[in-house]
This record gives sequence, structure tokens and C-alpha cells, in this order.
Amino acid sequence: MNLKRDLGWKEATSLGTGAMVGAGIFILSGVAAGKAGPAVMLAFVIAALLEILLGLCYAELASRYPRAGGAYEYVRQTMGSFVGTLIGWSYWGAWLAASSFVSQGFGNYLNSLTGAPPLLSAVALLLVLGFLNILGIKFSGVVQVGIVVVEIIVLLLFFALGFGHVDYSLYTPFAPNGFEGILAAALVGFLSMVGWDVIVDAGEEMKNPSKTIPKAIFSSIIIVLFLYCGLLFVSTGVVPWQELGSSKVPVAFASQQFLGDFGPTLVSIVIVIALPATANAFIISISRTAFAMGRNGFLPKKIGFIHPRFQTPVYAILLGVSIQILFTLVSSINIAVNATGFLYLITFIFTMIAFFISRRKATLEEKSTQFLTPFYPFLPALALIISLCLLIPVGGSGFFSGLIWLSTGFCIYLIRTKSIKATDKVRRKENEIKISSNEVIDSVVE
Repeated sequence: MNLKRDLGWKEATSLGTGAMVGAGIFILSGVAAGKAGPAVMLAFVIAALLEILLGLCYAELASRYPRAGGAYEYVRQTMGSFVGTLIGWSYWGAWLAASSFVSQGFGNYLNSLTGAPPLLSAVALLLVLGFLNILGIKFSGVVQVGIVVVEIIVLLLFFALGFGHVDYSLYTPFAPNGFEGILAAALVGFLSMVGWDVIVDAGEEMKNPSKTIPKAIFSSIIIVLFLYCGLLFVSTGVVPWQELGSSKVPVAFASQQFLGDFGPTLVSIVIVIALPATANAFIISISRTAFAMGRNGFLPKKIGFIHPRFQTPVYAILLGVSIQILFTLVSSINIAVNATGFLYLITFIFTMIAFFISRRKATLEEKSTQFLTPFYPFLPALALIISLCLLIPVGGSGFFSGLIWLSTGFCIYLIRTKSIKATDKVRRKENEIKISSNEVIDSVVE
């Protein structure tokens, strides 16, 4: 049974944009500015180009395998059930870990605005978004479009209000730490802009996926790039880059220079608006990956159930939201961030290997009717090399927590495989008994 194709280009683009524009634009932008100075804008352009490289490869895979599950489905189709399952588990873990600090961030910022209990607010957000997703992805997609539109308007307003207060002398020197600083900032930008891959996770629910998916990936990356560059242009133009880099709330700090004490409040409002869109995209990605693994037997078959009325994977959504709530209540943000980086990069690396296998196996008919990544094999090879290089700054805690998660998935795979084999053996014996009984009955009748 397949999912219903309800998502068009607008809904798909809003999913990608909502997943990418989160806390990173308000926090990691300052870290990047501290590394590159005013040249941080150039660094984010480089980061966006890297995202597009990977996005093009994902778009080709999504065109060839337009089913729910994203990276899990691509690796499973090309490298077999075992490797595919571990990568699906890795990808699922990355989103689950990331979702914990997204929901916690929402609760903390809502608390600063209204005084609402942070953890209760975080859990309430996940429950509401889970309910919306059960009702149908089209409805949650419409909500996503609304949130992202408001978010973009507010961010553009920030740029418009701050533009007149820019001191152009602060842009000199433009690259105080040279090209090395720009590359270091590009790495931060790359990690903060990840999230567009939620589009391919919902590939089974896309209208005309071979055209919708690449257009939505490209559109979401370009939209987010402009939003980042607008904020960075104003931020580095009203505050010296050294001070911006040392601030834990860089955009709030910058906004205070031209909006007074209302600036931090405005930034909190923007984050409270933005993070539900990010959390919603996470729920969609987590539930679709779980659905695909349930449908293929790694998770219980019930997880692969589609509700006949809502046409959504209800049990996959309930499972994902339940684990997200658990992670939100007990996880450490630092460990979650490091684990996300490691698991995400492992997923990218194996997906790129799957891409090369898929292209080699593709028939001439498939190549003529599906989306193809241009300048093959140079652009895909560059994307793979970059992904491997990004493993370096993950750190020991990221490797350790990521390997624990992968080991857990390996154990579950062995248990599920043994269980499935045992069930098949029982069924074969039952069939043999039935056949023997029928033979006995037939002989008696004769």
C-alpha cells in the first residue's frame, strides 16, 4: 500500500525551508562570523553550493526511487537490506537527536516571552504537530506554508529595519582570517543549512516527484541562503565581527543596536515562529523513515500501516513523536548536536555511494525519463569527498554516541531477522501440515 501524493512544489519547498531555518540562523551565524569576519556572507554562499551538490544527487535518487524513506530507501535498493537498515537507523537517529534540541529551544524561547514552562511547552508542541500530521500531510503542509511565509516576512523586516543602520567601515578588513577562516565558516554554514533532505523523505507523497523534488530542493536552499546573507549583512554591519562571534545570541545582540530592548524580544518571537516549522519537518522525516522500515520488516509491520481515512502512517507518527518526547525530556543538547553531526554525515556518505551504484545500474530508458545530476561523475564525487572531510570536526563524543546508536540498530536488525526467519519456518511447517492433512483426506475419500 502506497502513500497518497498530495504535496506540490509550494508545500515541498516550505518543508525544506522550514527544516533549514531554525535555531542555526540565530546562533551558528555568530560562530561563523567569528571565524570569517564580514566574509561570512561569502562562506555561506560556498556552503549553499555544497548543499546544492548533495541536493542534486538526492534529487536523482528520489526520481529513481520515489518512495518514502529517503536515504534508507536509496541505500536499501542499491546495497541490500542490511546496509540500508543501518543507514535508515542512522538517519532516523540523527533526526531524533536533532529534534530534541529543536523542541527544547522552542520551549526556552517561549518561556522567555510568556513564562510558560519550557519542557511542558516543548512536549505540547510535539503533540500538536503529531496530531496535525495524523490528520494528513496536506493539512500539515498548508500549516507549514503559513508558518514559513510569516517567518520569511519577519526576517525580511529585520533586514529592512537594520539596513539603514549599517556602518560600512565595519566590513574592513573583509576577510580578517583569510581563506582559512572562510572555509572554517563555510563548514559551520553547511551544518546549519542541512535539512532540505526532508523533501526527498516525503518523495512518495510528491506530485510529479521527478520535477517537484529537484525544484523544491533548489528553491529551499536559495531562499535560506538569502535569509542567512540578509541577517549576516546587517549583523556584521552594526556590530564588530569579533563581538558578534563571542555572543551566544548574535542576532539578538545585533538587533539591540537598532531596535533597542525590543530587539531581543523580536528575535525570540521569530524563533518561536520558526521552530515549529522545523519540528514539523522533523516529524515528517522521522515518521516516513520509520514507516519505510516497518513496511520492509525491520520495525514491526504495524509501523508500516497507512490509515484508510487519513492516508497517513499513523503508528509511525505516534512512534516517532513518542521517542522525540522522550529525547526532549532526558537528552543533553551537546551530546545530541555531536551525535546528529556524525549520524547525518554517515548517512550522506553511504547515500553518495548508493548514488554511484544506482547510476551504473540505471537503464537507458530510466536515464532518458528521470532527473539526472549534471556533470557526472565530477559533481557527485566532489559531494562525496566533502562529506568525508566533514567527519573530521565531529569529535570523540560524536563518534562514540553515534557508534552506540548504530550498534543498537545492528542488534535490533539481528533480532528482527531471527524473528522473521522463525515466523517463516513456523508458516512453512503449518503449510506442510495442511498439505499432509489434505493428502490424507484425499486418500480416505478415494
